[in-house]
Amino acid sequence: MLEERRPENPAVTSVAEPTAPPASAYRDPVTWATAACVFGAYVTLSLYRLWQRMPSSWDLGIYTEYVKQFAHLRAPIVDVRGAGFNLLGDHLQVIVALIAPFFRVFPSPATLLVAQAVLTAVSVFPVTTAAVALLGRGAGRAVGFAYGFSWGLQQMIDFDFHEIAFAVPLLAFSLSALVRGRTRAAVLWALPLVFVKEDQGFTVAAIGLLMMLAPRMGGSRPPFPPAPRFRATRGSLAGGAFLAVWGLAWSLIAITVIIPHFNAAHHYIYWSLGGVVGSGSPFSGTGLVAQLFHGWPVKLGTVVTLLLPTAFIALGSPVALTVLPSLALRFLATNPFYWETMWHYNATAMPILFISAAEVMARWRALPSPAPDSAGGVWHWARVGAARHGAAMMAALAVALAFQYPLSNLWHDSTYQTGPHVAAVNAAMAQVPDGATVQTTLGLLAPLAARTDTFWTGNRGNPATQYIVFDGVESGYSPPPSNVPAFIAQLYPKTLYQEIFERDGVYVFRRA
Repeated sequence: MLEERRPENPAVTSVAEPTAPPASAYRDPVTWATAACVFGAYVTLSLYRLWQRMPSSWDLGIYTEYVKQFAHLRAPIVDVRGAGFNLLGDHLQVIVALIAPFFRVFPSPATLLVAQAVLTAVSVFPVTTAAVALLGRGAGRAVGFAYGFSWGLQQMIDFDFHEIAFAVPLLAFSLSALVRGRTRAAVLWALPLVFVKEDQGFTVAAIGLLMMLAPRMGGSRPPFPPAPRFRATRGSLAGGAFLAVWGLAWSLIAITVIIPHFNAAHHYIYWSLGGVVGSGSPFSGTGLVAQLFHGWPVKLGTVVTLLLPTAFIALGSPVALTVLPSLALRFLATNPFYWETMWHYNATAMPILFISAAEVMARWRALPSPAPDSAGGVWHWARVGAARHGAAMMAALAVALAFQYPLSNLWHDSTYQTGPHVAAVNAAMAQVPDGATVQTTLGLLAPLAARTDTFWTGNRGNPATQYIVFDGVESGYSPPPSNVPAFIAQLYPKTLYQEIFERDGVYVFRRA
């Protein structure tokens, strides 16, 4: 059973509190139904995209080969990323190896997609647990529903697969424990985040700083009003300091030592996206500020869209500050893809912001009512409305936004259709025996990487593989090759390839 905390301020006795602690979200059938629907919707979208051979990027192929190497106890050499490329020289993403035992039993890219859907569905429980403990059963269920179908999670699923899927439940469990005063659990759940990706250490450090500052946030001075539910607990100072050191140390070691060690050029690739930070350009404070605000309309739109699913209520919580490290790193980067609402980059913000919204609504409910003629009356009634009806507003927004984001594909016929071209692609891949070396186009990377040593045709420096499977219709080349056999002969003029299959613009060549 969840522990119900009573207000410390005796002046706040008029606030309606549950007479008994609400049932645990793990025993609540509604929460289980929400998590099951989240899993079902997301795994359906993921698997049908795989079966249609329409990936969003090459990442599913990269991670399929990465997990396959660990499943067979080999070094994570991922030729999809580049010939002989050790993926630990790209990011510190060792936590993805946890999928390897399941991949050994089910050697398919579908295993990774199912794992991602499971991780997303599991994260519904800690978010709902926090919301139920702070707001009561009905409002907590609504917050959990809105979180499970939030647009940031949908975009992550639409991206096929990414290691950041592991960060979503870890953040949810850590912050859920934190707002309920369970410091030890908050620390333990935050520790593995550093093994998801090297930049997650900065978020871990932010959680630690939040824990250290919790006593000040529980005070009576603005900007943080009395917080009977979110306050310092035993060990918060020591635990927070440990997390701050742990997170910063791992990020710095990963970026400066571990990743360069495994990288063939012995450097961190993503320094090139740092602009005045790490890329070799002269550093200046004004340059840093200019870089941060460059493209501000796009960045501002992303911030607004991030806050929209919580009806902007999350802005009132100090917990929301833990989203700043990831946003700052993205907005400082010179790659505009990081600034937008596309891809997977916003998924980790979802558990942070929804738990923040639940935390601030609980504090607002506990505030004493001012006199009707006081200056703060208007703000008070706006706050009361958000505190009482915020959960319902979030659920309504989740339903409305579902028509604008990938979840809407569930009720489109095209999601479930596979035409003759997909049949031709599958027949072409069947020509390649297991364990062979093969070079192929984007849509075929993941299914072939599960059982062969796979290279992407878009990379330079690929060796002359035993097979080349080329989808002339979805090749990724612009303009697409008009004569595929001649194009292949031009790629490897010193190697003879024989055409052994052609159907619907899909070719298979075998090295003679």
